[in-house]
Amino acid sequence: MTAGTTPFWLDAPYEPRPALDRDLEVEACVIGGGVGGLSCARRLAENGVETVLLEAGTVAGGASGRNGGFLITGVALFHNDARERLGAERASAMYAATLEAQREVIALAQELGAGDAVRQIGLIRLAVSEEEAEHVRDHAAALREDGFPGETIERADLPPALQRIGLVGCLTPHDCALHPARWYRLLAAAAERAGARIYEGTRVSGPVAAPGEGPVITSKGLVKAASVVVAADGALPVLVPEYAGRVRSRRLHMVATAPVPPAMETMVYARWGFEYLQQRLDGRILVGGFSDVDADDSYTDSDAGSPLIWERVERYLREDLGVQPEITHRWAGVVGYSDDSLPYVGEVPGRDGLYVSGGYSGVGNVPGFMCGRDIADAIAGSGREILFPADREPWTDPAAAA
Repeated sequence: MTAGTTPFWLDAPYEPRPALDRDLEVEACVIGGGVGGLSCARRLAENGVETVLLEAGTVAGGASGRNGGFLITGVALFHNDARERLGAERASAMYAATLEAQREVIALAQELGAGDAVRQIGLIRLAVSEEEAEHVRDHAAALREDGFPGETIERADLPPALQRIGLVGCLTPHDCALHPARWYRLLAAAAERAGARIYEGTRVSGPVAAPGEGPVITSKGLVKAASVVVAADGALPVLVPEYAGRVRSRRLHMVATAPVPPAMETMVYARWGFEYLQQRLDGRILVGGFSDVDADDSYTDSDAGSPLIWERVERYLREDLGVQPEITHRWAGVVGYSDDSLPYVGEVPGRDGLYVSGGYSGVGNVPGFMCGRDIADAIAGSGREILFPADREPWTDPAAAA
């Protein structure tokens, strides 16, 4: 087995932008060329704020181009769990906000000519045990109670490949399959058209200084800015150490297959979300997961994958789903998992002008877009309420405390 390949999403020719080549002074500096950073930079520029974005590698080269390609509403907490922990009103507000952001992404992708990168095919959350089946039924009921789409799919109505492993599903028909690299690279071009400047191959040294503490230090020059936004999800603990105890870098694994006959029309989250997969229009299946098998080893800032996990994912395809594909791509990506499964977004307490957006806990394509947008609006003075404030107290699991 190989040690890994280029991610399927990034396996195409790409000409990177030049690196920073001088010191700069601007109104806003955004760190990270993924979903949160690109959304923020574009919105800042549209608001008339002089903005530069710094990316250590290439746009969408990190977690935003290495994920499963799920453009789904909500946060990492299932909606019924969010209701129980946060209350029905706050859980409903979060789901509604991400649903609005998802619709904004769909419309914007069409406007930018990336409509083929977003396919509204729906998501089935699949239960593979009796305990999970009860939770999935409650999940669907909670969505419907709060006025959101959530259809219970009985086993007999599941696709044959899913009947092999699943007992019941919760279908959210508004959710979308995403080609993330195509989408984010077009979003980067839109940010540039709005006036933002993007420098790739420009690594920022951590910890990042707040504007009053000094410039942003990079491998290529210094950037002085009135506002600094750290939107590097997996690298957030290193770049802003205040969040090192609340956000942990985590490695997630993916594989892609050669085309196989149609097996499923929707995306799938199975076994509490530990497995996730979709089949592309060309017949390729993209599947990832089993981070629980990786256990503590999954908490790392290295994207060097584990052959043990890749082998387990491939066995899942053969033994659980009943397909015998050729594997064409294996890769891993590093994301940020927060202590309470919610992002940290907004100004860092006690460090005026320094903002963070990260800790999406594996579901950043919609929340990341929303959070970057909202930080930009806050900086420009025309913002809305930020739902996941960066100054909240660390969360303590009541069960662990007991």
